[in-house]
Amino acid sequence: MNKEKNIKNLIKSLLDIEVTTEDMIALHENPQEYTNSAEDAEKLKDLFLLMDLADNKEVNKDVLY
Repeated sequence: MNKEKNIKNLIKSLLDIEVTTEDMIALHENPQEYTNSAEDAEKLKDLFLLMDLADNKEVNKDVLY
């Protein structure tokens, strides 16, 4: 099982959203193109926002210590 397929399965398991691509960059840039509804695309945007915020938090944490 490759990582790309794992990503599709994780998105389905966590958010109950089916995506039609295994390309995370494309999915991040244009989720509405790879989902079945505007609501699903918004959920993915929220997920990516959360991931970006967590990434920024980790960077800031490293700077503080």
